[in-house]
Amino acid sequence: MARPREFDADEAMDKAMGLFWDVGYEEASLAELLAAMEITKGSFYKAFQDKQSIYLAALDRYNDKVISGTVGYLTNPAEGSGRTRILGLFAKVAQAVEQDGDRLGCFLCNALIDKAAEGGKAEGKLQAMVHRLENAFFRALQDDGQLHERDARETARGILSAYFGLRVLGRAGLSRDMASDCIRQVEWLLERGSR
Repeated sequence: MARPREFDADEAMDKAMGLFWDVGYEEASLAELLAAMEITKGSFYKAFQDKQSIYLAALDRYNDKVISGTVGYLTNPAEGSGRTRILGLFAKVAQAVEQDGDRLGCFLCNALIDKAAEGGKAEGKLQAMVHRLENAFFRALQDDGQLHERDARETARGILSAYFGLRVLGRAGLSRDMASDCIRQVEWLLERGSR
């Protein structure tokens, strides 16, 4: 008879995701993962194949918990116009940095520049998340009905770039002025696109 797991898998996964989010794939050693997850080596290998498999699972968890929430907000007309939703998202990110000192930034942004993103399954998962966000911005723009499809796609990509920039700057200790300037640039993109 198999022994039950000695740990809460969801809690352990959140802790592994937190470590990868903070230090990246290369810097997270197996010993650090075990300590962060508060599990033994034996339990780790019963639940996961290796470090790569838990990293992929952490990306899936971030996609399910964070990216899905962001996409849901951006594509929900009950939250206001597409413009309001987009600017609201940027305001939330800036506010989190200002109030909470959010120095983790965005796991997706961090992972995109991590060596683990160089090909294979990790790269595929990361690209899929980027496209989900791009499509959410695109849908928000389309909801306002002021842009042709091509213009909405180009504007969505510009806004996505600004979003990633804001998240990276947050990790670097973003100043209030920089956040305000970034949001003004997004407003400019929205206004330019609606002409």
